[in-house]
Amino acid sequence: MNKIFLVLKYEFINTITRRSFLLTLILVPLIPALILGGISLFGGEESADGESGLFQPSQEQLKEGYVDQAGIITELPEDVEADRLVPYPNLEAARQAVSSGEIDAYYLIQSDYLQSGAVQYVREDFNPLAALEETGLINYVIRFNLLGVDQQRFDAYANPLEVERIDLNPDDVERDQSSPLAFYVPYGVTMLFYVLILTSASLMMNNVAKEKENRVMEILMSSIKPNQLLAGKILGLGLVGLLQMILWVGSAYLMLRLGGSTLNIPPSLQPGPQVIFWGIIFFVLGYLIYATLMAGVGALVPNMKEATQATFYIILPILVPLFMIGIIIDRPNALVPVILSLIPFTAPNTMMTRLAVGPVPLWQLLTAIATMILTVVILIRAVAGMFRAQLLLTGKKFNLRLYFKALFGQEIETLNERID
Repeated sequence: MNKIFLVLKYEFINTITRRSFLLTLILVPLIPALILGGISLFGGEESADGESGLFQPSQEQLKEGYVDQAGIITELPEDVEADRLVPYPNLEAARQAVSSGEIDAYYLIQSDYLQSGAVQYVREDFNPLAALEETGLINYVIRFNLLGVDQQRFDAYANPLEVERIDLNPDDVERDQSSPLAFYVPYGVTMLFYVLILTSASLMMNNVAKEKENRVMEILMSSIKPNQLLAGKILGLGLVGLLQMILWVGSAYLMLRLGGSTLNIPPSLQPGPQVIFWGIIFFVLGYLIYATLMAGVGALVPNMKEATQATFYIILPILVPLFMIGIIIDRPNALVPVILSLIPFTAPNTMMTRLAVGPVPLWQLLTAIATMILTVVILIRAVAGMFRAQLLLTGKKFNLRLYFKALFGQEIETLNERID
């Protein structure tokens, strides 16, 4: 136990005293805080209608005209102001209005519109982005007139469904799904935990592979058992990752709470304090799973280059929730997100995404934790068998088949002979 503690202490102190680690630990939360402070100081003033924040609509609108050669437009919808879209009898009048600055641009609805659907957008300056944005207005007006200038019929056509969502869990908070932040906040939480788990786990693999490459491992093996070395490294680097996780997640939570008004983030879209509580649990278990797998890679490969190339195969499971992030955020309680939440290798990120969206049933949280603990126990026992002197002092080019066979307890010497 004393030797395990010595390894733990060495790995923890050696890692947190590195300049690169300290800079990363401090700058990652500091830079968003400075940006948020800048927005609050220079860009967070209230608008004319009382709204404030970064995510508020632009108040600037173009004043435009139209020439209707097809005779379609007879009336404007109720929600379109008369001076917003001005009619002109011919092209010459419209051109003069643009030249004099009376309007910014005009539309030409050609006489064969019902057959061709052709509409021209004319303005003095070339601005294709503005054209793409503003052509929705004339489309809106034309459709209103083609439906017989009937506002009620047009509203039914434009919004044919009025879907009422009934949630069987009365404690759930209603989320404004129309806000882009309904996606970006859970996405940010997912990416944060993905980075935290992988960077912490990668420290384990890099540490073992580097010590093998520079032959420090030979010195260590003369005074400590491989299993003691594995335990000390996992615990020491795990404490480093936990420190980083608490600082980053705590800073992100405080910035969301304190900067919610600056960014105009509705309270229903801000993750609750339970995200930090469950986040610590799922981070620790996710770290133990992937750090143990990374340790096995480090035990097999001869150098850092081979270790880096092997990382991709190990992190594939944790990438699955990122590929399906849209489904998980949009339907967090659907079958696929629930299944991913219960699979130990995909559970950490999936659970954190769902918790950032809303409450998760307690039985699913406890089941995921139980399966992850069982997986950690199995993996540590399997990788402990790979932490043997003959592996740590040698090494071969990484082979996925060899890795899994070694993980399931087959003799390394026999496997090496078969591969050779």
